[in-house]
Amino acid sequence: MVNQTRKPIRIATSAILALSLTMSTVPAALAAETTSTATTAKTSGFSPMFSDLKSGHWGEAHIHKLAALGILKGYNGKFRPDDPVTQQEAITIALQYMNVKSELPNADEVVLPEGIKVGNHFKPYAALAIQKGLINKTEEAAALDPKAKGTWGEQKATREWVTKILVRAMGKDADAQEAMKQATTFADNNDISANALGYVNVATHLKLATGMDKNRFLPKDIVTRAQIASFFSRGESVLDIQYANEYHGISGGITDNSIRLFNQDNQWVNYRVDAKTVYYSNAKPIAAKDIPAYTKVRVIGEANNAAYVELIDAAPQVENVQATLKYVVPSENKLYLKVAGSEDLQQVKYEQNTILKDASGNTITVDKLTADSELTLMRETFSEDRRVLEIQVKSGPVNKTAKGTITEINKTTRNVTVKLENGASETFRVDEQAVVSYANQLFKFEDLKVNDPITFTVKNSVITGITLNSSPSYTIDGKIQAMGPAKTSITILKDDNRLEAKMIASNVEVVINGMKQSSVDNLLAGEYGDRVKLTIDGEDKVTRIEVLSRKVETLIGAQVEYYNAEKKLLTVVADNIGVKSFYLTDDTKYELDGNSVIGAAVIPMLNGKRKVNIQFTGDKVLLVSFAHKYEGTVVNVSTSSRMITLKLANNQIITIPYMANYFVVDMYGKSGATLADVKPGQEVMIVLSQDQASAMSLAVRTYKQFEVATVNTSTGRVTLRDTSRQVEEHSVLSVPVYGFNNEKLTVSDLRTDEVVNAVFNGRSLVELRKVAVNTGRVEAVDVNAGIVTIKDYKGQTSTHPINNGVTIIAANGTTTSNPSALQVGERIEIRKDANNTTVLKVMQGEKHNFWKYDANTKELFVQRSSVSGSQPRLIVLPEAVVHSKGQTLNWSSFKNGDSITVYLMNGKVVEVEKN
Repeated sequence: MVNQTRKPIRIATSAILALSLTMSTVPAALAAETTSTATTAKTSGFSPMFSDLKSGHWGEAHIHKLAALGILKGYNGKFRPDDPVTQQEAITIALQYMNVKSELPNADEVVLPEGIKVGNHFKPYAALAIQKGLINKTEEAAALDPKAKGTWGEQKATREWVTKILVRAMGKDADAQEAMKQATTFADNNDISANALGYVNVATHLKLATGMDKNRFLPKDIVTRAQIASFFSRGESVLDIQYANEYHGISGGITDNSIRLFNQDNQWVNYRVDAKTVYYSNAKPIAAKDIPAYTKVRVIGEANNAAYVELIDAAPQVENVQATLKYVVPSENKLYLKVAGSEDLQQVKYEQNTILKDASGNTITVDKLTADSELTLMRETFSEDRRVLEIQVKSGPVNKTAKGTITEINKTTRNVTVKLENGASETFRVDEQAVVSYANQLFKFEDLKVNDPITFTVKNSVITGITLNSSPSYTIDGKIQAMGPAKTSITILKDDNRLEAKMIASNVEVVINGMKQSSVDNLLAGEYGDRVKLTIDGEDKVTRIEVLSRKVETLIGAQVEYYNAEKKLLTVVADNIGVKSFYLTDDTKYELDGNSVIGAAVIPMLNGKRKVNIQFTGDKVLLVSFAHKYEGTVVNVSTSSRMITLKLANNQIITIPYMANYFVVDMYGKSGATLADVKPGQEVMIVLSQDQASAMSLAVRTYKQFEVATVNTSTGRVTLRDTSRQVEEHSVLSVPVYGFNNEKLTVSDLRTDEVVNAVFNGRSLVELRKVAVNTGRVEAVDVNAGIVTIKDYKGQTSTHPINNGVTIIAANGTTTSNPSALQVGERIEIRKDANNTTVLKVMQGEKHNFWKYDANTKELFVQRSSVSGSQPRLIVLPEAVVHSKGQTLNWSSFKNGDSITVYLMNGKVVEVEKN
């Protein structure tokens, strides 16, 4: 019989300490192993080889291996693991393990030394054992007990005697002699015979034998059949031996009746498997399905029948290549592919036995492949041919029509990011021939603007048509010359010195940097008018006014000296200009704590007790702001000078003194906070004293993400649940609440289990914002374009950008920003975190055994993990997907004990996959 690929030969040094590194520690040893109660994957029944060997027996892997190799035999279908081993049996096992049976002399020619008597069957083995140095005739003669019953061969083998045979069989007799005077670490070291001490040292260092309970070696105890099997089975870590019925290679897959092995001759060979075949990995029993395809395995058996199969290395000996399919030539069994980094098409030959799968893992034929599909080609690495073993469709081209709002446009790559109505974002390239239209009018790609609402059509993952859902908008820049009556119109002076007037839409958006809740009343016109960008819709009305710059100067914290109401003359004192007077006009605007107010409400406050912020041009005041609080980013905190320096939203730097004796620091999640807890870069809100002279308190701004636990619309209170399942209650009656698209909501729009981002000033909730959560299966990952395609649990396919600061949390919990960490087939959850960073989290599936499903309560029951464990019951969401390799299943198709993988979102089932 021709031997197949063998594992590399291990080289062991003679140094005793080095020997300990050649094999990892195994639980229990020798007689200790006979009493082990540890069980493995098999917890009931008996061995398929031996009727008296219980599944889960501590030594079953060793027994099965040596039995399959023919080194150990049974007795009429039984192994009798607890039977003692005689000395003549021990040397026979050792020689069979050494695979030297062909060297046995003829029994009729054997003459043994005086005193070494064995049964006729064992005579050749005894003679060869003496020749090989397994036993020393002088040593054995000296140890003979004249009072012992039976011959030398019939004497029961002790632990220390078998240890000597074992070490010599491994070729380590010289090492044993070197260690003969070295004491062992066992508590009963003095009980070990002097001539066995070195052998025990070597055996323990090689991990062929370990101690018993209470750190004892028990050298005079008798060895059982199970124990001697474990000794020699572990010897393969030291001695590399080739057996005629042992085959090493690469598994090509296991069916109910065969295992396919790729051998050293570059040939595929099939070995029969049946109910008696056993499977192991690291001496632990496994199921046939636990051996992945294309991994290194060992098969032991006779006449192409596999009795013992062992997983040697679980790493698949394959590589994956990503490519785009251009076309197929079935007559030549060839695919023509576009691979990133190459301008030329690459041709790949597939074979008759090459497996083809669609994006859901279902087997398909080559005619089902479509052009421009993203493929993963799995090629083997265990031969020079690098054959294509499997072709998996990552994603077929996306084809759909959807609605959304443009959030990003890349004019160079022609990529457009659209925020869909459900809050998800998708990115597609717009084809050069794409039609852009509105009301029978044609437009160009360059006419598209951010915030345009569109309906778009995708074919083969490229946008081929865009319909504007409202008249297209355009922008013009200029300086405000005048505002019309009632602020319903605006006139600007454009860069070409031409005037242009436009009507203002009733819902116009006004954006002024550093000002909250700005409106047309805050705009400045005339000689020192604001420079603005106007967005005009299809009805020729201004829908957005963005202030680009103001030709104004600013005074922060100016002390009011005097206000002459008759002349509207305001005199202030400021550090950088001294005493200066300004005139208020009918166009002067007023703010109180960042909110616009009418002048009549605050002019009486212009007295010597107030400080104001003033925006002015020349001697005319454009804006007077009364501030009892400041919001900004901490630049510095000086406890020695009692000063806090902030950078405001308009990039101005201010320094505020604080009252040391009465100053309060408020911080979410930390009671008794002090200024020592406040760090540069943190966002804060500072409340001033009544006279605005100093800061009285500081609240640190904190961003947190929660799930909505409960909503009470009658009281306006919500209970929020954090990631550690702790809950806290807040009133949101006066707290702004926003939806996915920044629309204003009320407490009645919140739903339980929704994800929200909360903003706190100190411990006060100041904002709630809904967070869109998208979950599904990864269909494709385009690393170059920075896009991931997922199919959600409603069957809809969407794309999402995965570059520019996106955080990816892998299944093992590690965090990365590298898109290549995502794998096709993984289930992921996409959401914004509390700091508005996009987070993609890989959902880890839970493996269970199915018990039952209750259709009334929508609960899935799975089997206990242990007899004393609780009965797991899981709530199944209405939209949950139940399938097997993409094929939708009914609950009635499940049987008690079926292996399933369950995917959870917020602790509830969103997917059940039958394994």
